[in-house]
Amino acid sequence: MAQASPPGYRTGGEGRPGSLTGSAYREIRRRVLYLELAPGARFTEKAVAEELGMSKTPVHEALALLAEDGFVDVIPRSGYRVTRVTLRSARELFDLHRVLARDASAAVARRAAEVGTAPAREGAWVRTPTPVAGPDAWLERYTRLHLVIADLAGNRHLRRALAGTLYAHHRLLRLCVTADGPHLRVIAGDDGPLLDALADGDAEAAGRAAHTRLTGCRQRVLDTLLANDALLDVNITGPSPRR
Repeated sequence: MAQASPPGYRTGGEGRPGSLTGSAYREIRRRVLYLELAPGARFTEKAVAEELGMSKTPVHEALALLAEDGFVDVIPRSGYRVTRVTLRSARELFDLHRVLARDASAAVARRAAEVGTAPAREGAWVRTPTPVAGPDAWLERYTRLHLVIADLAGNRHLRRALAGTLYAHHRLLRLCVTADGPHLRVIAGDDGPLLDALADGDAEAAGRAAHTRLTGCRQRVLDTLLANDALLDVNITGPSPRR
């Protein structure tokens, strides 16, 4: 059964809501994020157009935008390839994502202190003991929380950049699930300290909590990828990560 598109905001490639190009972009991106198109998988514009029941023009435009956003690579005179996941790319993604998440979290806490509200409590589900059924539901709720933080930061450029890295982060976490590694909640870490800092309007503590959580998540993701031979066979390649 096809998964619903992950929650989130439009990034640069999605085009106008309701446009065929935007629809093709979102569907192909969904297939990449949910590993229906695996890292390194090759495909052609014609094949995708036939599967989506669209003409080649919107699919061509969508693939050009997906290449620009880093989801696929263009193979001259051959077609396209889903962007490979390497240890180097995973490290670089986390290094960028945690800087953006730190700044966004600090900005949300600062705004909360200024207006006397605690908007981050929209994500209070993270703190509840009620289990979330299955990794798909957990990952959707996790992604939604952090896109809410991106939105509440009040900086549209930061929001767009953070949303982009979060989609790539989403794919890495899903790869860890296919590796039969620890539960996503264990890999991603506890958001409790971050939510407390956001609710208290403590910008310094919020930025520090976001950075600390993603530093731990980074190492657990890299350890899971390195420990799984099946993932190493689908282009998780590169030198061992430095601790």
